[in-house]
Amino acid sequence: MARLLGPGRARVLAEVRTPATSSQLAVALDLSLGTVSAHLATLRQAGVVTRQRTGRSVYYERTPLGDELVGLITGAVGSPVRR
Repeated sequence: MARLLGPGRARVLAEVRTPATSSQLAVALDLSLGTVSAHLATLRQAGVVTRQRTGRSVYYERTPLGDELVGLITGAVGSPVRR
């Protein structure tokens, strides 16, 4: 997934297992808030995450396409290639 999305975006997408704010993701991934926000904007434009405002917070969540992408990539990485 890192080669497809870049290592930073891949980490952010993988971490968005449940709805989370950009601040929560920054802490969990030990990245700056600006870096996480930029990755989330790109992932949102690609249609693999969505955002929803709840009060003063904005939560990001993977879309079904994002779930499929993470599942395909982690499944491919976790199992040996058969020929």
